[in-house]
Amino acid sequence: MNREVGVGAVQRPGGLVSETHEPVLPRRGDDSPMLNVTGADDAASTALLLTTMHRLHAQLNDFTTGLHLAYDFGNESGLVPGIVIEQHAAGPELRLHHTFGFFAEGDPDVSELRFSAGVTITSGGCTVEARVEVDLERPLGEFGADVHTLYFERIGQLSLTRALSSLEEQVTTLCTMRDVPKRLGLERC
Repeated sequence: MNREVGVGAVQRPGGLVSETHEPVLPRRGDDSPMLNVTGADDAASTALLLTTMHRLHAQLNDFTTGLHLAYDFGNESGLVPGIVIEQHAAGPELRLHHTFGFFAEGDPDVSELRFSAGVTITSGGCTVEARVEVDLERPLGEFGADVHTLYFERIGQLSLTRALSSLEEQVTTLCTMRDVPKRLGLERC
């Protein structure tokens, strides 16, 4: 099992994280690899994966909605929860994304606070990853204008059941981070 944990690192992503992602859908004649559910064990694993992701999405949604209601993110702020499914060279990834979009005072550009957790399924095992990032266009609270990673954990080479158990632990950890808006200098409502 490989594990990486980081807190307080600064990261500059190659692209916009807030862009719209659409799942890759197979088309007639498309030779892209597909998950092939052929037996009872495969079907049970798929059902476990989907029901776990649904439950964790609801848990993270309850938490982030509570933060959105408890703190003043501004009049034009919004919270966008979602589940993103992407096909990567290593294998499919299912990721929960809960993004707060808000404007810092006097700033015409949108800043973001992102909570995310997900699992990537590969032939060598599953990898789970959770992170909390803030992408600020202007300094706010204790953070300068930049992308700041407030929490990061990645665990690799896991069985699907162990990966989903680890993902549950990661989402539980994300749901304890009630102080993040306060660290951004936002006031309670």
